Amino acid sequence: MTGMPNTDAVAPTSAAASASASAWASADEEHAGVVVFTGPSLRPADLDALRALAAARGRELVLRPPVCRLDLLDLAETSPRHLIVMLDGEFGQRLSVSISEVREVLAAGLRLTGASSMGALRAVECRPLGMTGSGWVYRQYQSGVIESDGDVALLYDPETYLPVTIPLVNVRWLLARQERSGRIPAGTRHKALRVAHAVHFRDRRPALLLREWQRALPATVVDGLAGELRPDRLDGWDRKRLDALEAVRSALGADDEASIAAVR
Repeated sequence: MTGMPNTDAVAPTSAAASASASAWASADEEHAGVVVFTGPSLRPADLDALRALAAARGRELVLRPPVCRLDLLDLAETSPRHLIVMLDGEFGQRLSVSISEVREVLAAGLRLTGASSMGALRAVECRPLGMTGSGWVYRQYQSGVIESDGDVALLYDPETYLPVTIPLVNVRWLLARQERSGRIPAGTRHKALRVAHAVHFRDRRPALLLREWQRALPATVVDGLAGELRPDRLDGWDRKRLDALEAVRSALGADDEASIAAVR
Protein backbone atom coordinates (compact mmCIF):
# COMPACT_ATOMS: atom_id res chain seq x y z
CA MET A 1 0.00 0.00 0.00
CA THR A 2 1.48 3.32 -0.98
CA GLY A 3 -0.86 5.59 0.90
CA MET A 4 -1.50 8.96 -0.66
CA PRO A 5 0.75 11.03 -2.92
CA ASN A 6 1.94 14.27 -1.36
CA THR A 7 -0.45 16.53 -3.25
CA ASP A 8 -0.79 18.95 -0.29
CA ALA A 9 2.60 19.80 0.50
CA VAL A 10 7.56 -0.64 1.78
CA ALA A 11 18.69 -6.47 6.35
CA PRO A 12 18.31 -9.86 7.83
CA THR A 13 15.56 -12.20 6.67
CA SER A 14 14.57 -15.66 7.81
CA ALA A 15 15.93 -18.66 5.95
CA ALA A 16 12.41 -19.98 5.56
CA ALA A 17 11.18 -16.82 3.86
CA SER A 18 14.18 -16.73 1.55
CA ALA A 19 13.69 -20.36 0.61
CA SER A 20 10.00 -19.75 -0.08
CA ALA A 21 10.75 -16.80 -2.34
CA SER A 22 13.46 -18.75 -4.17
CA ALA A 23 11.16 -21.70 -4.72
CA TRP A 24 8.55 -19.39 -6.20
CA ALA A 25 11.10 -17.76 -8.49
CA SER A 26 12.43 -21.05 -9.84
CA ALA A 27 9.09 -22.83 -10.10
CA ASP A 28 8.77 -22.06 -13.80
CA GLU A 29 12.03 -20.85 -15.30
CA GLU A 30 10.64 -20.65 -18.82
CA HIS A 31 9.01 -17.37 -17.78
CA ALA A 32 11.47 -14.83 -19.14
CA GLY A 33 9.90 -11.64 -17.81
CA VAL A 34 9.21 -10.18 -14.38
CA VAL A 35 6.64 -7.42 -13.90
CA VAL A 36 7.02 -5.35 -10.73
CA PHE A 37 4.39 -2.96 -9.40
CA THR A 38 6.41 -0.50 -7.38
CA GLY A 39 6.47 3.07 -6.16
CA PRO A 40 7.79 4.49 -2.88
CA SER A 41 9.11 1.11 -1.72
CA LEU A 42 12.09 1.39 -4.09
CA ARG A 43 14.41 4.29 -4.85
CA PRO A 44 15.56 5.33 -8.35
CA ALA A 45 19.03 3.92 -7.63
CA ASP A 46 17.46 0.62 -6.58
CA LEU A 47 15.59 0.43 -9.88
CA ASP A 48 18.75 1.11 -11.87
CA ALA A 49 20.59 -1.64 -10.01
CA LEU A 50 17.74 -4.11 -10.49
CA ARG A 51 17.60 -3.33 -14.23
CA ALA A 52 21.31 -4.07 -14.44
CA LEU A 53 20.84 -7.29 -12.49
CA ALA A 54 18.01 -8.40 -14.78
CA ALA A 55 20.09 -7.64 -17.88
CA ALA A 56 23.04 -9.57 -16.49
CA ARG A 57 20.81 -12.59 -15.94
CA GLY A 58 19.11 -12.31 -19.31
CA ARG A 59 15.72 -11.53 -17.78
CA GLU A 60 13.21 -8.92 -18.84
CA LEU A 61 12.22 -6.57 -16.02
CA VAL A 62 9.09 -4.46 -16.50
CA LEU A 63 8.57 -1.73 -13.89
CA ARG A 64 5.07 -0.41 -13.42
CA PRO A 65 3.59 2.18 -11.03
CA PRO A 66 1.65 1.17 -7.91
CA VAL A 67 -1.02 -1.37 -8.74
CA CYS A 68 -4.67 -0.37 -8.78
CA ARG A 69 -7.96 -1.94 -9.80
CA LEU A 70 -7.91 -3.82 -13.15
CA ASP A 71 -4.13 -3.64 -13.59
CA LEU A 72 -3.72 -7.36 -12.93
CA LEU A 73 -6.49 -8.24 -15.37
CA ASP A 74 -4.74 -6.20 -18.04
CA LEU A 75 -1.56 -8.22 -17.45
CA ALA A 76 -3.45 -11.46 -17.88
CA GLU A 77 -4.05 -10.39 -21.46
CA THR A 78 -0.79 -8.59 -22.28
CA SER A 79 1.81 -10.51 -20.25
CA PRO A 80 0.39 -13.97 -19.50
CA ARG A 81 3.80 -15.62 -19.14
CA HIS A 82 5.42 -13.04 -16.85
CA LEU A 83 6.06 -13.41 -13.15
CA ILE A 84 4.29 -10.65 -11.23
CA VAL A 85 5.71 -9.02 -8.11
CA MET A 86 3.27 -6.76 -6.28
CA LEU A 87 4.93 -4.26 -3.95
CA ASP A 88 3.08 -0.95 -3.89
CA GLY A 89 -0.56 -0.26 -4.57
CA GLU A 90 -3.01 2.60 -4.53
CA PHE A 91 -5.72 2.69 -1.90
CA GLY A 92 -6.90 6.23 -1.31
CA GLN A 93 -6.94 8.05 -4.62
CA ARG A 94 -7.94 5.13 -6.86
CA LEU A 95 -9.67 1.83 -6.30
CA SER A 96 -7.26 -0.72 -4.85
CA VAL A 97 -6.61 -4.10 -6.42
CA SER A 98 -9.29 -6.50 -5.22
CA ILE A 99 -9.14 -10.06 -3.93
CA SER A 100 -11.50 -11.15 -6.69
CA GLU A 101 -9.08 -9.71 -9.27
CA VAL A 102 -6.21 -11.66 -7.69
CA ARG A 103 -8.36 -14.80 -7.75
CA GLU A 104 -9.10 -14.32 -11.44
CA VAL A 105 -5.49 -13.87 -12.54
CA LEU A 106 -4.31 -16.80 -10.45
CA ALA A 107 -7.03 -18.96 -11.97
CA ALA A 108 -5.78 -17.85 -15.40
CA GLY A 109 -2.37 -19.31 -14.55
CA LEU A 110 -0.34 -16.19 -13.72
CA ARG A 111 2.20 -16.42 -10.93
CA LEU A 112 1.80 -13.66 -8.37
CA THR A 113 3.81 -12.84 -5.27
CA GLY A 114 3.72 -9.91 -2.89
CA ALA A 115 5.91 -8.11 -0.39
CA SER A 116 6.63 -4.80 1.29
CA SER A 117 3.31 -2.95 1.24
CA MET A 118 0.03 -3.60 -0.57
CA GLY A 119 1.71 -6.71 -1.96
CA ALA A 120 2.27 -8.09 1.54
CA LEU A 121 -1.35 -7.41 2.51
CA ARG A 122 -2.81 -9.11 -0.56
CA ALA A 123 -0.37 -12.02 -0.27
CA VAL A 124 -1.64 -12.78 3.23
CA GLU A 125 -5.28 -12.38 2.25
CA CYS A 126 -4.93 -14.41 -0.95
CA ARG A 127 -2.60 -17.13 0.32
CA PRO A 128 -5.41 -19.74 0.17
CA LEU A 129 -5.87 -18.82 -3.50
CA GLY A 130 -2.22 -19.49 -4.37
CA MET A 131 -0.61 -16.08 -4.07
CA THR A 132 2.77 -16.20 -2.32
CA GLY A 133 4.55 -13.65 -0.17
CA SER A 134 7.90 -12.94 1.41
CA GLY A 135 9.71 -10.55 3.71
CA TRP A 136 9.47 -9.24 7.24
CA VAL A 137 6.36 -7.12 6.61
CA TYR A 138 4.55 -10.10 5.07
CA ARG A 139 5.43 -12.31 8.04
CA GLN A 140 4.19 -9.70 10.52
CA TYR A 141 0.77 -9.68 8.87
CA GLN A 142 0.71 -13.43 8.37
CA SER A 143 1.42 -14.06 12.05
CA GLY A 144 -1.12 -11.49 13.21
CA VAL A 145 1.47 -9.32 14.98
CA ILE A 146 0.28 -6.48 12.72
CA GLU A 147 -3.35 -6.28 11.70
CA SER A 148 -3.99 -2.71 10.50
CA ASP A 149 -3.58 -1.85 6.82
CA GLY A 150 -2.60 1.61 8.01
CA ASP A 151 0.77 0.39 9.23
CA VAL A 152 2.13 0.44 5.67
CA ALA A 153 0.52 3.72 4.60
CA LEU A 154 2.63 6.80 3.82
CA LEU A 155 2.72 10.00 1.78
CA TYR A 156 5.02 10.15 -1.22
CA ASP A 157 6.05 12.57 -3.93
CA PRO A 158 3.86 11.78 -6.98
CA GLU A 159 6.61 12.80 -9.40
CA THR A 160 9.54 10.86 -7.93
CA TYR A 161 7.75 8.31 -5.72
CA LEU A 162 10.15 9.25 -2.92
CA PRO A 163 8.60 8.78 0.55
CA VAL A 164 7.64 11.93 2.42
CA THR A 165 6.44 10.32 5.66
CA ILE A 166 7.48 7.21 7.56
CA PRO A 167 5.07 4.26 7.63
CA LEU A 168 4.43 2.75 11.05
CA VAL A 169 5.70 -0.65 9.96
CA ASN A 170 9.16 0.87 9.47
CA VAL A 171 9.00 2.41 12.94
CA ARG A 172 8.16 -1.01 14.37
CA TRP A 173 11.21 -2.51 12.65
CA LEU A 174 13.52 0.29 13.80
CA LEU A 175 12.41 0.12 17.43
CA ALA A 176 12.69 -3.66 17.59
CA ARG A 177 16.19 -3.50 16.11
CA GLN A 178 17.27 -0.74 18.47
CA GLU A 179 15.98 -2.65 21.48
CA ARG A 180 17.73 -5.88 20.45
CA SER A 181 21.01 -4.04 20.04
CA GLY A 182 20.69 -2.35 23.43
CA ARG A 183 20.58 1.15 21.97
CA ILE A 184 17.30 1.85 23.72
CA PRO A 185 16.32 0.35 27.10
CA ALA A 186 14.20 -2.79 27.14
CA GLY A 187 10.53 -1.96 27.44
CA THR A 188 10.81 1.54 25.97
CA ARG A 189 9.96 0.31 22.49
CA HIS A 190 6.23 0.05 23.22
CA LYS A 191 5.92 3.62 24.46
CA ALA A 192 7.88 4.95 21.49
CA LEU A 193 5.62 2.97 19.17
CA ARG A 194 2.48 4.35 20.82
CA VAL A 195 3.78 7.88 20.29
CA ALA A 196 4.46 7.17 16.62
CA HIS A 197 1.07 5.51 16.20
CA ALA A 198 -0.67 8.64 17.52
CA VAL A 199 0.76 10.65 14.61
CA HIS A 200 -1.34 10.27 11.44
CA PHE A 201 0.53 8.70 8.54
CA ARG A 202 0.12 11.92 6.51
CA ASP A 203 2.00 13.82 9.22
CA ARG A 204 4.67 11.32 10.28
CA ARG A 205 7.62 13.17 8.81
CA PRO A 206 10.99 12.49 10.43
CA ALA A 207 11.24 15.93 12.06
CA LEU A 208 7.74 15.74 13.53
CA LEU A 209 8.25 12.19 14.77
CA LEU A 210 11.46 13.25 16.49
CA ARG A 211 9.69 16.18 18.19
CA GLU A 212 6.95 13.89 19.47
CA TRP A 213 9.53 11.44 20.83
CA GLN A 214 11.38 14.32 22.51
CA ARG A 215 8.18 15.32 24.30
CA ALA A 216 7.34 11.81 25.52
CA LEU A 217 10.58 9.87 25.96
CA PRO A 218 13.70 10.25 28.12
CA ALA A 219 16.56 12.12 26.48
CA THR A 220 18.73 8.99 26.58
CA VAL A 221 16.15 7.12 24.50
CA VAL A 222 15.73 9.98 22.02
CA ASP A 223 19.50 10.16 21.62
CA GLY A 224 19.45 6.53 20.52
CA LEU A 225 16.80 7.23 17.89
CA ALA A 226 17.57 10.70 16.59
CA GLY A 227 20.49 9.64 14.42
CA GLU A 228 18.35 7.11 12.56
CA LEU A 229 16.02 9.89 11.43
CA ARG A 230 18.73 11.69 9.48
CA PRO A 231 18.05 11.73 5.71
CA ASP A 232 21.17 9.70 5.00
CA ARG A 233 20.09 6.94 7.40
CA LEU A 234 16.40 6.48 6.54
CA ASP A 235 16.85 4.09 3.60
CA GLY A 236 19.07 1.78 5.61
CA TRP A 237 16.25 0.81 7.99
CA ASP A 238 13.34 1.18 5.57
CA ARG A 239 11.93 -2.31 6.06
CA LYS A 240 9.52 -1.93 3.16
CA ARG A 241 12.43 -1.11 0.87
CA LEU A 242 14.52 -4.03 2.12
CA ASP A 243 11.63 -6.45 1.62
CA ALA A 244 10.99 -5.05 -1.86
CA LEU A 245 14.61 -5.55 -2.90
CA GLU A 246 14.56 -9.10 -1.57
CA ALA A 247 11.36 -9.93 -3.46
CA VAL A 248 12.54 -8.59 -6.83
CA ARG A 249 15.94 -10.23 -6.54
CA SER A 250 14.26 -13.53 -5.74
CA ALA A 251 11.92 -13.17 -8.70
CA LEU A 252 14.97 -12.66 -10.90
CA GLY A 253 16.51 -15.80 -9.41
CA ALA A 254 19.34 -13.83 -7.83
CA ASP A 255 18.92 -13.99 -4.07
CA ASP A 256 22.40 -15.31 -3.31
CA GLU A 257 24.73 -13.17 -1.20
CA ALA A 258 26.84 -12.01 -4.15
CA SER A 259 23.78 -10.69 -5.98
CA ILE A 260 22.47 -9.00 -2.87
CA ALA A 261 25.76 -7.22 -2.35
CA ALA A 262 25.77 -6.09 -5.97
CA VAL A 263 22.38 -4.40 -5.69
CA ARG A 264 22.94 -2.70 -2.33
